[in-house]
Amino acid sequence: PAQRIVPSRKTVDRLQTQVDHYDSVVSRLFPGRDLATLVSLPREELINLALTTPAAATSPSSGSEPIQQEPQGTQKSDGADSLEALEQAPDQDPITDEAKRHRDKVQGISDDVNGLSLSVDRQSSYVGVSSITAALKVIFKTAPVARPFIVQSYTETALPSRSNTPPPQTVRTDPNFLPSADVGHKIIEAYFSQVHVLMPMIDEDQFWHTYLYGERRDSPWLALLNVVLALGSVAGVPGDNEEHIKYFQRARKHLDLETFGSGNLLVVQALGLMGGYYLHWLSRPNEANSLMGATLRMATALGLHREYTDGRSQSATTEMQDIANSRRRTWWTLCILDTWAFMTTGRPSLGRTGAAVTVQSPKIPEQMNNAQYLASLRLLPIIHNVSFCKLATKIQDKLAYQSLLKPDELFSLDAELVRWHEELPPILRAMPEKPSPKQRNTPNPHGRPKSVTPSSATASIRNPFDFSQPPDRDSTACPEVLKTPRAIMHWWYMTLRMLMHRPYLLAVALRRTPFASMSAEEKVAVGKCRIIAGDTIRDIQAMVREEVISGWCSVWLMYQAVMVPLVSLFSYLSSPAAYTHSGSPGKAATDATTGGDEDVDKWRAQVEIAIKHLDSMQRFCHTAKKTRDVVQMLYDASKHVRQYQEAFYAQQQLLHRRQHQEQSPPQGFGAGDVASSMDVYSMPGGVTNTQLSYGAPPSVPSAQLGHSAWGPSPNGDTAMGSFWDDMMWDTIPEMADPGAGGALAPGLEQFDWVPGVGGGGQGGEQNWADWAFGEQQGRLGERLR
Repeated sequence: PAQRIVPSRKTVDRLQTQVDHYDSVVSRLFPGRDLATLVSLPREELINLALTTPAAATSPSSGSEPIQQEPQGTQKSDGADSLEALEQAPDQDPITDEAKRHRDKVQGISDDVNGLSLSVDRQSSYVGVSSITAALKVIFKTAPVARPFIVQSYTETALPSRSNTPPPQTVRTDPNFLPSADVGHKIIEAYFSQVHVLMPMIDEDQFWHTYLYGERRDSPWLALLNVVLALGSVAGVPGDNEEHIKYFQRARKHLDLETFGSGNLLVVQALGLMGGYYLHWLSRPNEANSLMGATLRMATALGLHREYTDGRSQSATTEMQDIANSRRRTWWTLCILDTWAFMTTGRPSLGRTGAAVTVQSPKIPEQMNNAQYLASLRLLPIIHNVSFCKLATKIQDKLAYQSLLKPDELFSLDAELVRWHEELPPILRAMPEKPSPKQRNTPNPHGRPKSVTPSSATASIRNPFDFSQPPDRDSTACPEVLKTPRAIMHWWYMTLRMLMHRPYLLAVALRRTPFASMSAEEKVAVGKCRIIAGDTIRDIQAMVREEVISGWCSVWLMYQAVMVPLVSLFSYLSSPAAYTHSGSPGKAATDATTGGDEDVDKWRAQVEIAIKHLDSMQRFCHTAKKTRDVVQMLYDASKHVRQYQEAFYAQQQLLHRRQHQEQSPPQGFGAGDVASSMDVYSMPGGVTNTQLSYGAPPSVPSAQLGHSAWGPSPNGDTAMGSFWDDMMWDTIPEMADPGAGGALAPGLEQFDWVPGVGGGGQGGEQNWADWAFGEQQGRLGERLR
């Protein structure tokens, strides 16, 4: 028999140390994961899992802790300082704002809150680091040559903004007028089947009873009825439907300033639906924000934020329990709508939740018959959105006063979000099919894949009731009424995770830091942001339903997600590394998505998916066309930046060779070589003979902007301070001020942005010295390096 070899103690210790090291590395990369489940995963899935798995939270904050905490002398990094420079105080008397914009048109499209007006120099309202405007400022800061390109192309791609919208005075506004019985019935059915499940404030049975029997004609009831008719008209009739405006105008006839002193719950519900949802459809976010703030104060005055013992005691009657549940649904619906609206603006919540808010989540009966079971299914979204609202409010408030969260805090909050999603019942946990790596970033030519939920998923013990009882009920199949709310919940969850990490992406883009030079924490945050944004784009495209509510939300959140690959593209294409390496810029050696700079081709594919999605949603959402135009222009501008930079670096190499040849002329230099070296002059966006001065890039047409030519490289460190001081890109008033004597350009509507027209640099101009790249440029440059 073979002799048995006994390893020495030293060998055993060495092997044990290696195993311990491997275990330590795996536990840090994949906390809480079983090693056996990782062995069979391909390399791409392992990389994605490592980047998207949140770090183990050592002390997750309790949901019962007070949300509002005053910062105690928070120390700010260079990245946080540069991000705060993205914020801007609004003009005291802006040339254009929502009130002027909607004076002659009820429904417009361009607004500076959501970045559709492409106005970054002058703001009529405040937005923070979570906004689209912050991302646009970083793009134009990182790649200044993109801005004149968009200026020249904008008038060709912009579409007149809702020119067929009737002026307010032409709409019939008899406050007591109601549609015919069959028309009204159809519109109300559309509201309760498509809108109500997202915001179930209204008691559906009581509402139908009052409407069918015609028992009430008072203002609170007619205000609520007309708001329901407006939203039902929006949801039930896709396309350029203007019927909803008539109901909106009639509802406003029953609501005035004295209404805010009302103690009627129907008034609170009417104002909540109008300010929390409908006004956003009209692209009036500031008006919606103000109205929702007043509505929450009204709800507080009615005591909706408190839980009372009479509604939860054992002796409470069915009527008392119904009233208590109606109050709970109303309060939490207002909070959820306010959370969704604030999430993408970077504004503080001003106390939406906290220790003083004791009202419980809506309740559903533990023992139910089939009718009660089906009705209770419709309450699942709001029940689970309550916990999401609390967590999102905490994150929003932190980002509002601290633009760049500390890495440990960021990863801990991300872990809480992931835990919330994992604890959703299977019926609400949306899990789109993941395409193979080669198909991951290409749209499906045969249509959108269906959303599936793994059968192995099980509900958490925190779920309100057990879906496995009774046995004949499927606990994983999603009913039709919940498919749109489930998709929207998933999109908001992904969007919030992306917005948490996006400040790190903006900060490194402003510092022009390549991925390889980032710190370990920055690599994780930036990599997560990019991967989550890519997954969000894919999930929206895969899960959207062909209906107004789903399509509208998909357009809104697709616009948020696509800003990440766009910022990444401009940041990478403006860096020398994109043109000094051999091969195609950004060409990855593998199909694996890593979140690094080598994913540049995947970023382009994601932008193209977003553009195609926005194109397909135009018949369901009136802002899809304008949103698509903005994304397309930014994408075209990225191509222009690449051509511009390629020409610039080719010129630099040519001049360097000429200087070298003048010092030591090579042997055999012929005419063919000269002709080959001069090909740069014929490149798109190339240079001319008059531009051959070493260190100077090809000049950018600046006559339309009224600026002088830029100095050395517009993307170089020396230009970062002077560029923002010199650049003023104003927007024409979206409502021409008759007193100013202004006139719109021929063929343009009053809502369209026109370059080079506006205030002539008087008042309201942002002080770009706040970017900290002016007099302190040298010192800051040393800090950033």
